[in-house]
Amino acid sequence: MNFEFESNSRNPYSAFTMRRVFCFGIVIAILLHAGFYAWGFLKRTQVVTTREDAEVIHVERLLLQPPPPPPEVKKIVKKVVRAKIIPNIVQDTVPEPEPEPEPEPIVVTDAEPVVEAPPEPVAPPPPPPPPPKPSKDSLMKVTKAYLIGLSKAFEKQKDYPATARRLKQEGTVRVQFTVAKDGSISGATVSKPCPYSSLNESALAAVQAVPKFDPIPAVLGKDTWKMEIPIKYNLH
Repeated sequence: MNFEFESNSRNPYSAFTMRRVFCFGIVIAILLHAGFYAWGFLKRTQVVTTREDAEVIHVERLLLQPPPPPPEVKKIVKKVVRAKIIPNIVQDTVPEPEPEPEPEPIVVTDAEPVVEAPPEPVAPPPPPPPPPKPSKDSLMKVTKAYLIGLSKAFEKQKDYPATARRLKQEGTVRVQFTVAKDGSISGATVSKPCPYSSLNESALAAVQAVPKFDPIPAVLGKDTWKMEIPIKYNLH
């Protein structure tokens, strides 16, 4: 220990030189190790992309020339050639027409002329059958319906006198008249009066207020119809 201290004291730069040599050696060792690892890494990354038995393909750059332009199409000009029509002249011998035989003469005899029989007269078609006659029930229904309609027409024209209402007079007046085929009403008279003259006059006036009604139904087969209808006056 004394020896080292004495030597250091004698050469002050010896310690610094040793330190520099030591640091320089460490740097060289680091560089060698770094180069060794770098060389191994680069060698490891090399990849063999070909095999011995693989075919080698050589690629060359080919210059493709543009295709030649299409040949020009020549316009075809159609020439119209008019053919000459040469008539086909055939000299044939036309045979002469044979003479027609003369008609035989018609011999007219004194035979009686043939007279055609006149057509038989066509019988006219038979007349249509008459319509079936209506039954009694249907006639009664038509007659009843006509009389009911006529009575309703008179009831609309009936006027109950005020004096008869005040005196509470009631009764039935039968009026007789004639109906034409077209429905005209004429000859109205009181055939059976009631005890009160005001009611008789009112019933006659009601019939005369209807100068025309519906025509008589054709099924009844009447040109005129003389009838008698009762007209009632009731307060209740």
